[in-house]
Amino acid sequence: MGALLLPVLLETLDYTVVATAQPHIASAFDALSLQSYIGTAYLLPSTVFMPLFSSVADVFGRYPALQISLLFFLIGSAISTGAINITMMLLGRGIAGVGAAGILTVVRTILSDSGSLDDNNRQTSILFLLYATGFTVGPLVGGYLVDISFRWIFAINLPVTVASIILGFLLLRGKVKEAQPPHWLVEPHTMRETLPQKLLRIDWIGTLLFVVGGISILLALNWGSVESWSSTKVIVCWILGPLSIIGCLLWEYFLENQLRRTAPSCHGVLSCQPMLPLEIFRSYDVCAVLYGSFTSGMVMIVVFYFVSIFMTIVAGYSPADAGMQLVYFAPGMGAGTLISIQMISKLRQPKYPIILGSVILPVSLGLIEWAMGNNNQTQVNGFLVFAGSGVGLTAGSLAIHARFSLPSNRVAVVNAMTLFFRSLGGTVGLAQCSAVLNFKVDKYLEHQLALAGLDPSTLDSNNASQLMKSIQSLSDLPPVVQIAIRDAYRYAVQWSFISLVPWAGLSFFIVLFLSKVTDQDMQREEEGARSVGEAYQLEVMRDHGVVREADEKAGLGWE
Repeated sequence: MGALLLPVLLETLDYTVVATAQPHIASAFDALSLQSYIGTAYLLPSTVFMPLFSSVADVFGRYPALQISLLFFLIGSAISTGAINITMMLLGRGIAGVGAAGILTVVRTILSDSGSLDDNNRQTSILFLLYATGFTVGPLVGGYLVDISFRWIFAINLPVTVASIILGFLLLRGKVKEAQPPHWLVEPHTMRETLPQKLLRIDWIGTLLFVVGGISILLALNWGSVESWSSTKVIVCWILGPLSIIGCLLWEYFLENQLRRTAPSCHGVLSCQPMLPLEIFRSYDVCAVLYGSFTSGMVMIVVFYFVSIFMTIVAGYSPADAGMQLVYFAPGMGAGTLISIQMISKLRQPKYPIILGSVILPVSLGLIEWAMGNNNQTQVNGFLVFAGSGVGLTAGSLAIHARFSLPSNRVAVVNAMTLFFRSLGGTVGLAQCSAVLNFKVDKYLEHQLALAGLDPSTLDSNNASQLMKSIQSLSDLPPVVQIAIRDAYRYAVQWSFISLVPWAGLSFFIVLFLSKVTDQDMQREEEGARSVGEAYQLEVMRDHGVVREADEKAGLGWE
């Protein structure tokens, strides 16, 4: 377990630390306008490469897949540490993002390989407590390291990643699930695959289509939320993305039909196993879990970013103080995770904490919006804890429910899709809330300035994105204009949170109909108790001579 925790903490800290330091990193290369690309270059590959690593974990085994992931992360961090321009920095972040996709997917898969509900409950909960720790410590570490040099943010990853590789070699090699044989073999143990044969089992065509489609859609969401939705590059991405995803689904359908008709030759191009088996989507539970993960990721990421906007612009906090307010979200996540551990341990079903968390999420969003309307930072902080508990209750429990919803040979791909939808939810949430923010700020300012009889030219620009870029000069504006801008952002952030309530409310109704999972721990206990009870009953019957005749006929003898 220790060999798995270090890579997860490393990845979580990297994401939160860099998110805090992005403006400083971009400024070092005189490329402040490209600061958002530092995060995007990491986020995109860390999302779309998850299904590929689920296939690698099945074909090559869990241990090699984890070591490959750590190697990618090490190379990417090294490139970012020594970057001499912004292009080199973005390249390093992209390679590190590929490694992060593997780390998250493979670690979750290794933890899910156990068929024990108790083991999955304990291990998954520890994993999400680490996420909470990363969200708490990350911004503080980022602020400290960037004061020394932004390069330390990436340099510190190098020894930690090397330590993770060594720990994996010492503690995991030969102790986690090995390569899985092709599922179409009648007697898998009679065949030993060569490296080329294993490479042919990877669904490279499906992976390419999925990566192109996923990156295009995510880029469209990112660009469209800060630029014009009608710009050429956004439209091109919206066309290319869905077409590639449709092509991926058609290819996966073709592969599944090919495998049903006949077992392919292990040397053929069509011997690959589908990266995204469509049969998993025939399960209501899997679809419900994926949507729940989508909503949970949406709430978690939007809270992380938009509460910071509220604290900085509306409440007037410094960036460092605004980051400190986000610390309240992490204890909520931790508390929710601990409650889910106890509920699953007592009730033996992960659906119950999922349902409870799905009730809390829309309610907490409404309460945060209400507290922002009151401009009460204390209330906002309190409701952040409440929202964090909703995320903590759902996130780990959803992963556990997904594990027991399908046969064990689908663990890797279901885990990868759960993580993918969580990241996708965060991206969609940011894009949606950014669009709502920009629109509501513009409309509010136009209305308020007209009511006040002020000339809109008092502002350099009444466009929300321009205001965000010049927010440092907010205090230089006339007091009445400052109040108008702060009120506009309070109003807009409120509506951003309101826009998430339908997503979260729908999640409650969807997860309400989750089925109960099979508790193998309880089954083993019942079978053991039944065996002991039957043996005791038979002994009593023998003592009373009830089965004497039957035993004598069976040749057991009573002499």
